[in-house]
Amino acid sequence: MKNRKNSLGVRLIQLFAAITVPLLSVLFAGGYYAKENVLAQVSRSYQNLVNSNLKMMESSLEDITINLVDIVDHDVNFLQFNRPGLTDSEYYFARMGIMQRNQAYQAYYHSVDMFYLYSSVNDTLTLSNVLGTTEDYMDKVRAWITNRVHNEDQLEPLQYKWTIVKIAGDYYLNRTVGNNLGNPSYIGALIRIDSMRSPLGNLNLQSGGDVLIVDNEGNILTSPSETMGYGFKLPREKLNRNSSFSFSHDGVKLFVVSSQSAALGINLSVVIPDSELLQGLNIFQMIINVLPFFVLIILLVYLYYFRRMVIRPILDLLGGIHRIRKGSMETQLPSSNLLEFQALNQAFNSMVVEIQDLKIDVYEERLNAQKAELKHLQMQINPHFFLNTLNIIFQLADLKRYELVKKTVRHLVQYFRFMLQVKDNSITLGQELEHLRNYLEIQKMRYQQSFDFQIAVDEEISGASIPSLIIQPFVENAMLHGISLKTETFILRISAVQSEEEADIMVIEISDNGKGSSARKLQELNSPDYTPGTEDGHIGIWNVKKRLAMRYQEKADIYFSENEPTGFRVRLILPVEYAEGER
Repeated sequence: MKNRKNSLGVRLIQLFAAITVPLLSVLFAGGYYAKENVLAQVSRSYQNLVNSNLKMMESSLEDITINLVDIVDHDVNFLQFNRPGLTDSEYYFARMGIMQRNQAYQAYYHSVDMFYLYSSVNDTLTLSNVLGTTEDYMDKVRAWITNRVHNEDQLEPLQYKWTIVKIAGDYYLNRTVGNNLGNPSYIGALIRIDSMRSPLGNLNLQSGGDVLIVDNEGNILTSPSETMGYGFKLPREKLNRNSSFSFSHDGVKLFVVSSQSAALGINLSVVIPDSELLQGLNIFQMIINVLPFFVLIILLVYLYYFRRMVIRPILDLLGGIHRIRKGSMETQLPSSNLLEFQALNQAFNSMVVEIQDLKIDVYEERLNAQKAELKHLQMQINPHFFLNTLNIIFQLADLKRYELVKKTVRHLVQYFRFMLQVKDNSITLGQELEHLRNYLEIQKMRYQQSFDFQIAVDEEISGASIPSLIIQPFVENAMLHGISLKTETFILRISAVQSEEEADIMVIEISDNGKGSSARKLQELNSPDYTPGTEDGHIGIWNVKKRLAMRYQEKADIYFSENEPTGFRVRLILPVEYAEGER
């Protein structure tokens, strides 16, 4: 019975009952007392107000649009204003007649901040008077309008509907109407979005509330109150509901009533802090104020015991797993007072010991297998080169070039002396290139004037360590498949330079001016899954790729391409590494 009391399940049930019973009692007693009724009534009241004001805005803007279209289509002054060849007085009176009509409409439609008139014949822009604006501000407005009427791509979207624009740091609704004749003229209206909320300006929203006009993304188009700040933004996904919703901003819960105008692309929203909605309900307000502290105390007590009994052992377990991933196989977990964690920790500690023993065995087996495979792959190269060299000696002897035979044998002796002196699978880049020079000197003796070679290496990396015989297969392939005695002198170039972008990378390039290779063959060679077609075909290239993958994993690359103007090119990109004592 004592053991059951220490189990994790019993402890969790006891804690859950101790927390949920008092918490649910408080929530049911206070939370549902009046909140739903208050929010529902406030929401309906504000929703009706917002909807009616938004419809008034749409109706007013429609009337303004009708007036602008009527001026363009029927106003005598505008039709005359649009004609070329007017005298100064005729142009003046036509312009003044249009602006007087606009000023009369502006006095009627108080929401219109500015009418503007543009004539392409005279390239003149006329603005109606705007109270409370500086000359610098008016210059920015003129510059914005002039830029639009001179740019057809920017002007076109403004002619079909009311559009939200930003001028001199303020948001406006703009509508432009004009003719599409040879000498177009335009008349337009600008309405500051800030002024569109004036009908709701006298609405008593208490402290922290505000009437906002936002776009469909939730960005504020009007000047927000000091409590909202300029970083305030309404959630876009909730604006298209045309209803009320709640959300939090900077730790303050807000109640929002919003209505969307699809035609204008704006939302009229009333934002009120939740705390202001509950004013007048003293008991409810007191419960709301006390509840967070009560819940906080309960949660702190709960978190303390839950962390002590559950979270801390779990964190210890996760920490042990993390240390094992980093290779700390001596990790052991402490004992626990809970039966479940005690059994889990003991199983974990036993598993760590078993994994440590198994990992050592597997590592040793893999190491031996890799050494055997690497040795086997390297041995595939040596007979390949030896047979090629013997073939050259045979051909020289057949031609009775005995001096060249002796030189060739001398180079071959140097080659095998070098091979016998190599005690491991790595040599320096300089040794590899000197080894290749012996091979190419033999080929030079064979082909005489039909073949030449060049070897260039940066002194900074000549002592770098590379796998032995890693360049040899590409040089042999160039001699076997690239050379042709019927064409110009076959030239083989070998270069090794340090990368300009990365100091720890070197680039080894083997290129020739021979017959080259087909695009299909290049694609096959560059494939990461390349394997020779037969057991003997291109075994050298496959061998190099295999050895580089075993030594460098993904740090080395091989690229095969055509050489310009003709020939074949191989680029080896290898990390610059130095054996101990080489640098």
